[in-house]
Amino acid sequence: MNPALQLQVSSSAPYDQPSRTAAVVSYSLNRPTESSNKRRCVSVQAQSRNIHSTRLGAATLHERPLERPSSPQPRPRELPKPENVQFDWHAHWYAVGFVRDFNSKAPNTFTLLGEDLCIWKDGMGQWQAFLDCCPHRLVPLSEGRITATGQLQCGYHGWNFNSSGKCTAIPQGGNMNNPRTCAKVYQCTVSQDLLWVKPQEAAPGAGPPNPSELPTLPEIDAGWIDSSTFRDLPYDYATLVENLVDTGHVPFTHHASVSLRSSADELKLDVNKRGPWGFAGRNERGPRKGQMGAQDTEFRAPCLMRSTIDAQATKGFSNITCVYAIPTTPGRCRAIVRNVFLFKSPVPRFVFKVLPKVFTHLGNNNVLEDDVIFLHKQEQLSVERGLGTKPAAQVYHMPGQSDNFVTAFRSWLQKHGGGGPWGPMDASWLQAAGPRLSKQQLLERYESHTANCQVCQTALGRVQLARQVLRHTTTALFVVAASLAAVALATAHSGPGIGLTDAENTVGNMGMGMGGKKLVVGTLMMAGSEIVKFMSGLLPSSSPSIRMATALGVALVAGAVALVQRRLAKLEGSFYQGTWPPPRNTQKTTDEAIA
Repeated sequence: MNPALQLQVSSSAPYDQPSRTAAVVSYSLNRPTESSNKRRCVSVQAQSRNIHSTRLGAATLHERPLERPSSPQPRPRELPKPENVQFDWHAHWYAVGFVRDFNSKAPNTFTLLGEDLCIWKDGMGQWQAFLDCCPHRLVPLSEGRITATGQLQCGYHGWNFNSSGKCTAIPQGGNMNNPRTCAKVYQCTVSQDLLWVKPQEAAPGAGPPNPSELPTLPEIDAGWIDSSTFRDLPYDYATLVENLVDTGHVPFTHHASVSLRSSADELKLDVNKRGPWGFAGRNERGPRKGQMGAQDTEFRAPCLMRSTIDAQATKGFSNITCVYAIPTTPGRCRAIVRNVFLFKSPVPRFVFKVLPKVFTHLGNNNVLEDDVIFLHKQEQLSVERGLGTKPAAQVYHMPGQSDNFVTAFRSWLQKHGGGGPWGPMDASWLQAAGPRLSKQQLLERYESHTANCQVCQTALGRVQLARQVLRHTTTALFVVAASLAAVALATAHSGPGIGLTDAENTVGNMGMGMGGKKLVVGTLMMAGSEIVKFMSGLLPSSSPSIRMATALGVALVAGAVALVQRRLAKLEGSFYQGTWPPPRNTQKTTDEAIA
């Protein structure tokens, strides 16, 4: 028998920009508390997720204070195909995520334009994007591994592929020079901390991509402060872009998070440029009733929305809100958000540098959840009323100039974009997008952000560790307080020096009798007994009142620690689930747009 065929069996285990900063710092902690039953969660493959996103290599365990919402229906594999498309959606660069969020030691997966990608870092330190499909038996390459020589190995039969997609090893034997053994390789590069993919095969002998092809922000290269995050959203790419260019919704939808109803104003949005590349326009008066100056908006097809305010002269800052809208599957997309600032004063620059990035991420999640429910549910009614076949003005009632950018985007989508990445948003699109989700599913955060975010994964681990330490500390302090109180009472009733030793040893003897699940508590009680003995030596034996006062003080400290621990429990919950109702419906304020 050919040794190569022997088988072995083994076992293996566009916001109101200036107020954005405040939202980041003062995000709400009204999250579900630890009263929910705890459970452990394993990060799952992107194919089984509600929202398709990166998978950070091997699965990791995280203690969860919340029950995970039930999973929605999986997306259909058969996607609607656009017909007579003038715009080639595959001929452009898409930012699929921040480099920091991809595992450099294992294959990652991401879904772009309905195709599953295998993203990995080769032995030369270059990121690669393959179609997530082994040419042998069509299994996902992302379920494989990266070999010691820096090649991608399929986890099914061990075929190896180099960075150009050529098969370099077939353990079972076969012709590796047959073109059919090659993996499909897409163009991939890194710029401004983002990993970019152009879902087209590069021409033979093609060099690195031209930087001018990437829709990056030159201001970042110029040293502007960059506050960035991402979120996988349960609504379509087109819905996201339409919402981003809709300036008028901000004071109402995002009231009490990044704006106020009182800042609502009559809007006159002018579209001054348009074409196959997208459109550009201006709000001459600008947000906040003109306090910030003019606001310029640009949609650069297919994925960049950029809103710019230059308030250096009046407010001492300039701001760019940039969102990359990345189409993943019908009814799903990824929003990569970059808030870029230039300040005159060094104080805000310092604050941005020292502020933990996790606050930016949690604050951005709050903002995106302000409108996630009605945007998701809006899609079905829009389709039923003919958005995929009629001009937007015949489906929506838009009597003012405030919707000019919405009209411009929908016009571009129908005239140049073939109706969208999947074709028109009609009944077939709605079927591919799947059933509408519940509020709990729409507000889910762990799979749509935390599981794939290096910043939040690190912060979550620290919060969980701090909670464990504080929980044990609280128990120990209460044990010490109880022991001191027992000693004080024994001294007061028995007289000076009588019964003191027995009282001190009572807690220690109880601790020695504990075992199994109560081992930790027993150990703490024994430790508490020793601490009490030490403190009793420092305190006058004839002063039970002093011992009782000390016990009360220790109990108060224990209570304070317990409050901090509960606060951390709420913070931990914010990594898993958003809250409802949104701030606009819960904040008590007299701030209104109309008296």
